[in-house]
Amino acid sequence: MAAESPSPVFLPRPLPTLLRLLFVLLLLVAPSIQSPPPKNMSKPTIVLVPGAWHQPAHYSALIGILESASYEVVTKRLPSVDSSTPTQQSVPNDATFIEKHLLCPLVDQGKDVLLLMHSYGGCPGADAAKGYSKKERTVAGKKGGIIGLVFMAAFLANEGDSLLSKLPNQEYDPWVVWNKETSQLNVSDPKNVFYNDVNDEVAKVAISQLKLQSEPALSSPSGPPAWPDSVYDGKRAYIQTALDNTIPFVAQDAMVTYSGVKWDVTKLNTGHSPFLSQPQAVADFVVDRLKAYDY
Repeated sequence: MAAESPSPVFLPRPLPTLLRLLFVLLLLVAPSIQSPPPKNMSKPTIVLVPGAWHQPAHYSALIGILESASYEVVTKRLPSVDSSTPTQQSVPNDATFIEKHLLCPLVDQGKDVLLLMHSYGGCPGADAAKGYSKKERTVAGKKGGIIGLVFMAAFLANEGDSLLSKLPNQEYDPWVVWNKETSQLNVSDPKNVFYNDVNDEVAKVAISQLKLQSEPALSSPSGPPAWPDSVYDGKRAYIQTALDNTIPFVAQDAMVTYSGVKWDVTKLNTGHSPFLSQPQAVADFVVDRLKAYDY
């Protein structure tokens, strides 16, 4: 009699195999159960508009701190500084430059921008910002735009105002050296005027980097600025400098107080160049505003 074939034995699937299957399934369904991504995955870019006589090198300490916090900073020297054609310079010309070379390349890529303006830079910077707010561009179906304005010891000019018109008796301060033949302005005592609270060695370098300023840019009228626009309500800030010998604190405070709009204000115990004497404090405020104004 032939021997019967043994019945097949069904063994349970090994546990490791089951675990592997569960792991694969988890990977497949995980994307659907994750929290939705934030609205803006990339950080806003900071556009820094320098003041009169100054150039990007002056702001390198501040830029370095902001970049170490993973923020991109974009800046260029204004055409009215160290110009070979000083008589052709003006606030509108500087504003057009800012718009074309700093703002448009960023917003056209859909990037969000915080506009940081120092001193005279507040005049052409605010003009260049007109119509580029994030809110206005969103309504127009466009991506990117300016999420906020930060003025650092800067002039707040209304349409038709010039920097010169904001000065007492519409006259330049005694420290401004005006060469009327060349239409260029120099500074007689930059350490006291710009860098009164800055370390001597740092100030020495900063003074060596100063350039001549085209006079017509300071006496030409500003166009319509963006800062009064309601799209910047809750998104405009001012860094006041209590020891300022260039734009005295009382003048800064008056511009903010009588601007007719609300501001987020911080007051630093510095001269006109807090980006040199207290760059960390400036960076902290800027980053705080970036987080508050981000969409």
